[in-house]
Amino acid sequence: MHVDVKDRVAALHLGPLLSESERRYLTCDATCEVWFQRDGQVIGAGRTTRLINRRLRRALEHRHPPCAVPGCGATRALHAHHIRHWEDGGPTELVNLVLVCPYHHRLHHRGVITITGPADELVVTDNAGRPLSAGSLARPPTKPPPDVPPCPGPSGERADWWWYQPFQPQEPPPTNN
Repeated sequence: MHVDVKDRVAALHLGPLLSESERRYLTCDATCEVWFQRDGQVIGAGRTTRLINRRLRRALEHRHPPCAVPGCGATRALHAHHIRHWEDGGPTELVNLVLVCPYHHRLHHRGVITITGPADELVVTDNAGRPLSAGSLARPPTKPPPDVPPCPGPSGERADWWWYQPFQPQEPPPTNN
């Protein structure tokens, strides 16, 4: 839950505003996670670490829940991406981070699309420098995964293909008991 203590307004994380009675009820016996802000912006981890902690991840999800690529709309299994890469001196701060789906994240790191910022003025272009719109490369593939049996991992766990479908959530295959 996000609470503005000054105005006493609350909303569920990625959800609706709460009434005064709902806010009071939920904060009556609640644990909390504090976000520190500077000039109205959530403070991140700077150059100390490239890893996005839970608080910063929630701030990213709150700011812009779907994939940052125009027209994508994926909201599950998103990757936190440094606009200016951490190894190139980019800070782990909210202004330098966006959420992207695995499909577009791979396209970016393969050089097919370019993501530049800051996050509030994000520009996504193709490899020719043309801005992407809601119709170009924006939509991830929608065809189903290959029809192959699950792969047993080195420690015996199974990797079922349906787990790797962040764009088209599917029910798990029925188990044969």
